[in-house]
Amino acid sequence: MSASINVTKTNRFIDPALYIAFGATVLVFVALIASVFFEKVLLSKNVKVKEGEVTKIEALKIEPQPIGALRIDAIAIIPGNRWVNYEIQLLDKQGKPIASAVKQAWHESGAWYEDGESGTWSEKDLQAGLDVRGTKNEEVTLAISVLGYGNESGSKVTEPVSFYVKVSNGVIDTRHLFPGLFTTLAFAIISAIAIPYTGKQVINRKINDSDPTERATLGGANKLVRVKIHMESDETTPRIMQARLVIKNSYGEQLYSENLYLNLTFHREDGQLEMVTGKVEKLFILEPEDSYGFHVEIIPDTPVDSTTLTVYEGIRTRRAVEVVHINSSITDS
Repeated sequence: MSASINVTKTNRFIDPALYIAFGATVLVFVALIASVFFEKVLLSKNVKVKEGEVTKIEALKIEPQPIGALRIDAIAIIPGNRWVNYEIQLLDKQGKPIASAVKQAWHESGAWYEDGESGTWSEKDLQAGLDVRGTKNEEVTLAISVLGYGNESGSKVTEPVSFYVKVSNGVIDTRHLFPGLFTTLAFAIISAIAIPYTGKQVINRKINDSDPTERATLGGANKLVRVKIHMESDETTPRIMQARLVIKNSYGEQLYSENLYLNLTFHREDGQLEMVTGKVEKLFILEPEDSYGFHVEIIPDTPVDSTTLTVYEGIRTRRAVEVVHINSSITDS
């Protein structure tokens, strides 16, 4: 029996989940950047509103738009230890509310004393917002009304309340984009880390010598096979070592043989060489699915303490990889 052997670079086994996750991350990031450029400020001003009155601030045009919305932000400006309930309203041409948002705003402050030290503190929640997306072209009027105004002692305050009002168009709500960015990035990183560990382990043979041999049923045109060799050796290890990898068919006939250079790591402790580890791996497509024998021989074998042969099938990759394609279905007549 003879076999057809071709070495090719292929992207057939790239895991799409990695690029989908990274693509989603890029899209969310672009959306975050784009949100800054879509926003256009239409109004920014300070107004004073008395309790019980509806103060009309500005006439606005609402138009349907594919991206973004009209956002109205209002911030009450009140001294410490006071509260105010206010309502943002959008009124139609007849003066009737078509959208509104009620805010219970407060501002608390004080002083603290502890162990001979002192200072001040301040807490507040004063901002309210209203997002509107129009379904048709219409003109509305922005208004604010104060529903109640008082202090922490329970007394009512009669003076007008100052507000800072800002109206922007084309605003994109980014509150969910930041969690989305970190989530998709986390999935992309996890995918990148996990991909080298995909596949089904079909051989895991370790011996305290230099020449493990094992056989398993595996392969097929759509299954990528990874052969990993790991070696441990003593302090007499030379700077260059090789692993001779041999693959045989179900009849014991040799299909493939190659000497692979091991990537060596010299482990030292207190300046003394304690041990050396070496590893190498190779990717294959083995056709057809059948029983294949794998044999490894470390060269030179004298310093070798142990050798592990591991074979996986059905693995995925991060990028295009070089693969040895062995087709043993070709027979000699």
